[in-house]
Amino acid sequence: MADFVTRPATPDDAAEIVYLGALMYKSVGAKPTPTWALESTRLVKERLGRDLFGVVIDADEGGLAACGLINVTPRLPRPGRHAREAAYVQWVSTAPQHHRKGYARAVMEGLLEWTDARGIEVIELHATPAGHDLYRELGFFEKTDNVSMMALRGEAAQDAPGRA
Repeated sequence: MADFVTRPATPDDAAEIVYLGALMYKSVGAKPTPTWALESTRLVKERLGRDLFGVVIDADEGGLAACGLINVTPRLPRPGRHAREAAYVQWVSTAPQHHRKGYARAVMEGLLEWTDARGIEVIELHATPAGHDLYRELGFFEKTDNVSMMALRGEAAQDAPGRA
């Protein structure tokens, strides 16, 4: 039996969630800034309990050992589907000293239980290489029925592939 407990995230967890989110971003080469951290902390505090749900695991030494968030958005249903909401998993992250303890799996299972209870049928995410196998085990797959495309607009356009 696991020696840890998951719980729903609260606004008081926002700064720790953002810290763990920054670790995840750094692992894939992104460079979170203090401004990003402040704005993200504010947004997590504001949105938790509205259109954002989180699962966390408290660390014995204080702070959070792991976290994950799920953004909920309204969505027009496609034929054969009934849900009027979709979800996007974000910031599943575990502090380095807690890797390989099953925390990410427990966080994801908590997020998926919550979406199931809410009747959400479509859940998407972007996987880091470290999370790819876990997500497959939990039922996620790479779509093959169409091509996922993205446009970067405004200031983000400078990061689009093919830009010099």
